[in-house]
Amino acid sequence: MICPWIKRNRTILYRRFPKLRRIIRKMEQMTTRRFVTIAVEEFLIVITCTFISVQTSNLIPWYCCLAAFGLHLIVHFVQFIVWSGYIPTIVSTVLCLPYCVWAIHDTFQFFPLHELFLYTLLGTLLCILNLIVMHKITYWLSKSAEPNSYK
Repeated sequence: MICPWIKRNRTILYRRFPKLRRIIRKMEQMTTRRFVTIAVEEFLIVITCTFISVQTSNLIPWYCCLAAFGLHLIVHFVQFIVWSGYIPTIVSTVLCLPYCVWAIHDTFQFFPLHELFLYTLLGTLLCILNLIVMHKITYWLSKSAEPNSYK
């Protein structure tokens, strides 16, 4: 997964991307358990937003998640291009990106472009905020837990 990949490529990452040293250092501290905890929490948010959208016939919560996820996939695709080689996320990105493009395209019939942009911005900002909070929570849990119990 991502943790062994980061460790295996750390020297090249530091050399090729010196301005990202702080982020690379943070990613080196990421354990598989922390990564999976954050991913599951994000997935539960998407399920909840989808459920709310279905129950209320309001596409906005679902679209906010979809747009943020789509941008997230584009970031991984750009990372793949910049890295010029395999990265752990590329397979799921290639599988999920066509659905996101199709779903976003079909959403144009429900909202004007300016609203789609606004909801994309809202979903992305909430996603970024959630990721920052989850990284802090899982880091705190890993430090407060018994040695090696959250790794």
